[in-house]
Amino acid sequence: MSILNKLFSYNEDYKYKVWKIFGIRFSIVKKYKAKKVNIYEKIKKHNIISFDIFDTLLIRPYVKPTDLFLHIEKLYKIKGFHKNRILAEKSARGKYIDNEEITLNQIYEGIDEKYKRFKEIEIELEERILTTHKENKEIYDYALRIGKKIIIVSDMYLPKEVIEKILIKNNYTNYYKLYLSSELNLTKASGNLYKYIIDDLKVAPSSIMHIGDNYHSDFENARLYGIDAFFIEKIIDIFLKSNIRAEKLLHKDKNNIGFSIMLGLSAFSCFNKNKNENKENNYWRNFGFIYGGPAVFSYMNWLKKQIIKDNINEILFVARDGYSLKKVFDIIKPEYIKTHYIYAPRIIYYLIALDFKYYNLGDSVKSVLEYYKDKDEYLQKHTPKITSATQGYKFILNNIEIYKNLAKQEYQNYKEYIEKFNINKDNIGIVDTGSLFKTSQKIISLFLGKENIIGYYWILFKNKYYKSNQYKAKSFEKEVKSKISDWNLIEFLITSSESPIKNIVDSKPVYSIPSKYEEKRMEIYECISERIVEFSKIAKNCFWELETFIGNEGVTNWLNILINNPSDNDKKYFKSLRAYEDANHKDKAVYVIQRWFIKNKGRKYYLLSFIPFLRKEKFAGGEIKYYLFSFIPILKIKIIENMRKYYLFNIFNILTIKQ
Repeated sequence: MSILNKLFSYNEDYKYKVWKIFGIRFSIVKKYKAKKVNIYEKIKKHNIISFDIFDTLLIRPYVKPTDLFLHIEKLYKIKGFHKNRILAEKSARGKYIDNEEITLNQIYEGIDEKYKRFKEIEIELEERILTTHKENKEIYDYALRIGKKIIIVSDMYLPKEVIEKILIKNNYTNYYKLYLSSELNLTKASGNLYKYIIDDLKVAPSSIMHIGDNYHSDFENARLYGIDAFFIEKIIDIFLKSNIRAEKLLHKDKNNIGFSIMLGLSAFSCFNKNKNENKENNYWRNFGFIYGGPAVFSYMNWLKKQIIKDNINEILFVARDGYSLKKVFDIIKPEYIKTHYIYAPRIIYYLIALDFKYYNLGDSVKSVLEYYKDKDEYLQKHTPKITSATQGYKFILNNIEIYKNLAKQEYQNYKEYIEKFNINKDNIGIVDTGSLFKTSQKIISLFLGKENIIGYYWILFKNKYYKSNQYKAKSFEKEVKSKISDWNLIEFLITSSESPIKNIVDSKPVYSIPSKYEEKRMEIYECISERIVEFSKIAKNCFWELETFIGNEGVTNWLNILINNPSDNDKKYFKSLRAYEDANHKDKAVYVIQRWFIKNKGRKYYLLSFIPFLRKEKFAGGEIKYYLFSFIPILKIKIIENMRKYYLFNIFNILTIKQ
């Protein structure tokens, strides 16, 4: 039997059935057939409804509960606290082995002297970061509404008065009784707390229904004592299982508090499903929350620190990229800072400054020729249909006085628009995303003075032929290792649901006619922006003025993992979208994330040296496809996390190997 086990063995975990044959591991995803139970119908059948607290009524925005200690360590720069706090709890449980539960005081009794002061800080942080479980709060309120008696039961070392304060803060009120293991020295884990509750309430166990997230303590043990139970999975577990990219990020650094907070907050996307919306809208809502939310929040958090440091009083967010940025910044900004959403498209700088040096000569010259053609009788007759940028540039130089007069009119027109904002000319910040020539900053500087303005950018692109050090600027992205693999993704996440702007007339934007790709992007963007803002509201509510450690490097890692590991669903919804790489937003339409759809160079295998028998194509993300006679799809291989999946005819999953 032992020899057979070495040759062939079977085991099962929560995700897979796994076989080992001659040392090679094979697996298939195991689908559990769970009976669907309506929790609201179950509640009606019981007189007393019992709720667990942590990960049921309340959520910590971390991947692991102990990451709260790591957060304290980073927040207060106290090296070693995370490890020592975990060891102190373990030591206390060993010391008070006869007790079913320990208290926070007992934990801090045995901790190193230099860490003792953090007991109160730990309590304070718990009070500030614990937030309501949205869906379970609805269940709680429903039980109250139909007249059920509510009890709250928790295995927790925190003092009762702290728990009560946290529950009140999160609007959990009108419950009948609170049972805490730290107060009673009895736990759900042992089952003795359930026995105590039944005796204390003097009721039949069947009249109680308990709801919680720990399968052993909240479900199995409750039922062991005759109490009906309902298991609700932790939202962080649901999120991690449904998003393999999260596991990839954690694999980079399991003790990165920024990663933990970012993913902990992203898990709130589990609440974003709207049954009344179609699948596509739900996809974009979640995409905006999980990827756009951390990206914009981290950038705006960096901006807040910078403008306070630079003594900035007024911020101009440049359209269209500044749309979601301003919404998020207005949530977290100091009250004294004024913000504006302002139009400053590149075309206006070309029209006013007639400055074509270093710029994309073709785009800028063409834009100026087309715009001014109908503004002057001579230009209307003589403006050439250019075949090259050089030809158009020569025509402008030959008629420079006409263009200068027209430019003066545009200058006055834009000046009237700027003056509407009543901007204080001292200490101004201008916010954009990516820039090479700082064009928007140059436009505003024409009217407010470049010495008064600091530009804030996600990234400042570099060009060896062009340096604009005369314009003050700072960038969120600094290191090579924190480069976004596809910049179009950032612009897609933040660009407003407006058409490209042609000009400003009568202090109002004039929009170009959107292409079919722009129309599609505009249609979905409000879903994305709405969830970006929601992410930031949750982040602020959880942390207030606490440092969250979601920085540029963490967000870049997160977005790059997305870019390099697309799912079929991602490709499905992104396939109809395009980004424009030209200033006019008319030509050069490319996929938003190009590598998802552009395959690497393939390899052909020939039969008898001339018949193309087999073709192999390799795609980004590790996907490989084989074609018989170069066009018949016969096999697709997908590498997902630690699994290799084989699909016959690119459709039927015939084999999964767990590596």
